[in-house]
Amino acid sequence: MDRPADRHRWIALLIATVVNPDAVNDNAAVATVVVAVVYALKFGWRLLTARLGVNRCHLCTDGVAVTDRFGRVRDSAAWNEVTGVQQTATVGFVMGCHRVEIFRSRSGAPLWLVAPGAKSALVQALLAEGRRSGALQ
Repeated sequence: MDRPADRHRWIALLIATVVNPDAVNDNAAVATVVVAVVYALKFGWRLLTARLGVNRCHLCTDGVAVTDRFGRVRDSAAWNEVTGVQQTATVGFVMGCHRVEIFRSRSGAPLWLVAPGAKSALVQALLAEGRRSGALQ
């Protein structure tokens, strides 16, 4: 439901409902309301999580910490234990994102995070901080 064609469809239904309510049957009006409520909930969740500081990556001089959807620290790594970073970028017509895995010497599982955007400032800052601390070349 997040594709551009779906957005255009429900926007057209919404305009038709406002301009000429008799031209739109009840099913289209219900579908428009449902889509509008879903987008409102999605927008509200984004505002709430941004205000509460959840799903964040915190860069520090000593390392990096990633929080979960409840704002608690999910995983962290100190720069002195980082052995490498693997970055995977996915770019499409509509969106792009980066998956970053930070490998550590003391733990078997890497710390991972997903950064939205084709040219993510978070990934550039993460790599710059890692190079500054001497953990990355």
